Amino acid sequence: MTEQVDVLVVGGGPAGTAAAAALARRGLRTALCDDPPGGTFHDVIVSGPARHALGTLGGWDEASTRPIETLDLWFGARTRRVIDDAGMAVCDGARLTASLRGAAAEAGAVPLGGRVTGLDRTGDGHRATLADGSVVTAAHVVLATGAASSRRHAGGDAGAAGARSQCARRFTGVEADDRILLQLVTPDAADPKAQPSCVWVLPASGGGVTISVTGGGRDPEALMAGALQGLAEADPRFAGARPDGPLSWGPVDSGFAPEQAVDDGRLVVGDAAGLVNPFTGEGLSYAVQSGLLAAESIARHPGDPEAAARSYGRALARAFVGYFETARHAARRYHLAWRVLAATAESDHPFFSKGRRAVLLPEGIAGVTAAEPFDAGAEESLLLQPFLAGCDEVSVAAVRREWPFIARMLITGGGPTHRSLRPAVLLCAGLMSAGAFPDIGRVTTGSAIELASLGGLAFLGPAAPALPGGRGVDWSSATTVLAGDFLLAQACTLVAKHAPELSWSFSDWLAELTVLRARYLDAAPGTSATDVFAAMFEYPLRAGALLADAPSGAVAPLREFGRHCGRAFVHAEDLLALRGERTRLDTSLAALLDGRVSALPELLDEPGLTAARLAADAGLRDAALAAAAAACLEERGLARKAAAELTEDLPARVLLGFADAVAAPAAASGGHR
Repeated sequence: MTEQVDVLVVGGGPAGTAAAAALARRGLRTALCDDPPGGTFHDVIVSGPARHALGTLGGWDEASTRPIETLDLWFGARTRRVIDDAGMAVCDGARLTASLRGAAAEAGAVPLGGRVTGLDRTGDGHRATLADGSVVTAAHVVLATGAASSRRHAGGDAGAAGARSQCARRFTGVEADDRILLQLVTPDAADPKAQPSCVWVLPASGGGVTISVTGGGRDPEALMAGALQGLAEADPRFAGARPDGPLSWGPVDSGFAPEQAVDDGRLVVGDAAGLVNPFTGEGLSYAVQSGLLAAESIARHPGDPEAAARSYGRALARAFVGYFETARHAARRYHLAWRVLAATAESDHPFFSKGRRAVLLPEGIAGVTAAEPFDAGAEESLLLQPFLAGCDEVSVAAVRREWPFIARMLITGGGPTHRSLRPAVLLCAGLMSAGAFPDIGRVTTGSAIELASLGGLAFLGPAAPALPGGRGVDWSSATTVLAGDFLLAQACTLVAKHAPELSWSFSDWLAELTVLRARYLDAAPGTSATDVFAAMFEYPLRAGALLADAPSGAVAPLREFGRHCGRAFVHAEDLLALRGERTRLDTSLAALLDGRVSALPELLDEPGLTAARLAADAGLRDAALAAAAAACLEERGLARKAAAELTEDLPARVLLGFADAVAAPAAASGGHR
């Protein structure tokens, strides 16, 4: 018997079923071929991005997941860190698989039981032979066959990663709380080439916990026993853990590279593509996201498999740029990465907060930085999007080889603000202030300004205190200095090569930021962190106007807009931190005040203001909320007034929308536009 379909999906795990459901929903005749599913007797993590992606499918049982916001990070047995907005969920693995299969069937995918024993390329597609002798022909094939069948176990990066295993089991006798635990195991001091080893603890469905372990070696019982011993040393409640079901295990392949995700015209997704974080062993998020990206690429090019393959490779590169390079760097240098993460676990410094999320959380293209969206409008977006995409390409190319986690931060964050609220938007507005469309050749300048802004972010706040006795390595300060200096060096190189006419003003700007930081850290009269951000937001507009040879009448309001917008940004950060919400800088109220990156002491005339005092005094906290909201709205009003002075309508509209997005937390407090 021969079945002819548009797409054959081989493998019925999360990646395959997600792809099959999405393809069938788009009207493509899709066959889903897999062996009868085996039993899964443990729970799995469904990350925020995975939940969002699955929500687009329709038909799957969203109620089967249990949302959990809190993630406990343990570094060895002592150092700990809590992330309160991890956005994860826990789900019974068997129920998740059944739900996704149901979603695929409901969408119209044809289930074909049995194993694929042969898969050949034909003149017009692919020919698959099943174990029962039946044949399926398809124009497109999606391979979702899992890590055990991955092509990368034999060499390259996956040679080391493929030597690792992952196992999971449910346990009783442990009182579960409403949080997920990730323990990053202390590397063996005697093994300089130690690979990452981690333990996940999930509150299990029906009570107890699921413990999942990723580490070196191929003895799953020994892996699990070692994990239980380490957990019991850190927390006595794990000493009473008793197995509640069989042990599931298998190999882990983390050898992902976008250029290897197409195999003889077949799109490889999920674990089969090596889409597993080498540092944490998490793979479900990437399985679902890659399955949907493969489906989208095929749906865009149903009659052209080669174009679909190219589109899929580009989509993977966009979605995960810097991510797996980051994880592989961390995996190769586990001793160093573990020490930096452990040493900075208690730090709310924006650079380390963003770095933690970039390395450990599977946020994909969902974004490392939280902020309100900037709705630029249809006409403005047509101009901004290609310019911002060009800035991304230049920035990532400049840093991903030496500092891939910074590339991860750039593609999802873009300096001290969200991807839309970024310095390159301001540069673009400055370039349009003379009445012309922005020159795409100026993306290198936009990249330089954004790299410099991120470098300035690394140096925010006071320097870390010296270690007692002058011994040991201050990993926090060393990482800050190395990363910050690297970013500033790359920015200066780009300006010198591609915008030499800006060299003097760019150097003056960097010197100004340095002086302002030193003055407010020294508590010089009349200075605050708002001055630093005023300078950060002002320069991109000035640079754009200079490059566009804008009239002097346009330069003055642009600079005024930037200064007020930068101050509004600081007041908005204070507001978010006071409410206990995630800030754009990914930091806390205590860190803002301790690092003097807050305007609250000046607003309230309280030089020694602390987070503890604000928490203890409800009246003072209410006064702080009111003062921050009023100051933010006042600065937004002044910024809007400056934007209205521009004679060119298009850049004025961009800036008005930008100012509203920056000050959105204050508007949410009850302020009016």
